[in-house]
Amino acid sequence: MKSELPRRFAPLPVRLRPCLGESTNSYIRRLARANHLQPSFLHCYLCGPPQWFGRPLLENLATATDHSPEALERALADACALMGRNRPRRRLPRKNPFTRRQELARLIAQDALGGTHIRVLAKRYNLRSWDVRVALEISRLTTAETGPLTQPITGELADLIESMISRRLNGRQIWTELLDHHDYLITYDSIRHYIRYTRSRTPSA
Repeated sequence: MKSELPRRFAPLPVRLRPCLGESTNSYIRRLARANHLQPSFLHCYLCGPPQWFGRPLLENLATATDHSPEALERALADACALMGRNRPRRRLPRKNPFTRRQELARLIAQDALGGTHIRVLAKRYNLRSWDVRVALEISRLTTAETGPLTQPITGELADLIESMISRRLNGRQIWTELLDHHDYLITYDSIRHYIRYTRSRTPSA
């Protein structure tokens, strides 16, 4: 008689829909807080060993949220980075209404990464909701070709990380504190790159 192992992932008690164009980090943060969990704990749980600080697989996130992988793929801006290398990428639409307004589409996509809803974005940029959807879809598909959207570590974010480094926090501790207690959406790899390479090229005062 064969005994089945328990499922590693199960749907969370409180389930939320992802916003179109939202980043995975933002979505996991909202899920964690809605379920009274630390965002860093949920993120690591969805990743599992050995890549605790990497990117959760789309299938794991789908099971935990009770949404299909296809629905998450359509909504999350960086879903292509969660699917592995064997999934086919979609083509860009033939007609791009933001061809001469690329900066506007980029600004809309950056705002959406934090989980801002489409109606709020439409009001903020004085656009129709449909236009916002087009901007987010184009940005998401472009990201699939150029790599995931990342926030450069400069300005206030760099100052915050420097203060953590002065407290002798390592890269993993910095990532955890940023994810749990601050509103910055930054990957662990970006933090490691900043500590190893960017700081070494920055002239000391």
